[in-house]
Amino acid sequence: MVWGKGAVAGGFVFLSGAEARADDTDEPVEGIAAQTELALERIKSRLEEAGARLDDVVKFVWYLTDRALEEEFYAARDGWLARNAPRLFEERSYASTLLIVGLAKPDMLVEIDCIGYLSVDSRR
Repeated sequence: MVWGKGAVAGGFVFLSGAEARADDTDEPVEGIAAQTELALERIKSRLEEAGARLDDVVKFVWYLTDRALEEEFYAARDGWLARNAPRLFEERSYASTLLIVGLAKPDMLVEIDCIGYLSVDSRR
């Protein structure tokens, strides 16, 4: 990886943009739903590496390459969150920003930044 996955500072976990590229080929997986779910899986893993959980997320920044992808992106995101972080999904207890941008590779459709807070409960 040519960039850092993230950092822990002042009780917060700052994750770099999670992409949806296949581990074996480094190419983006096919479609916005698959890319969204893989990027969120990477967020979950990286939070766990830092000692946090999905319920500790306080901010997401969602980067899409095309506004036309919004509806399918939201469906994939919400479905994944409902299955993997139901409390976070139901409470919508995080800040959130959606940006339409260009990404590092032409086939990348989504990238996700995340900030989590290491609460007392997280530090078990």
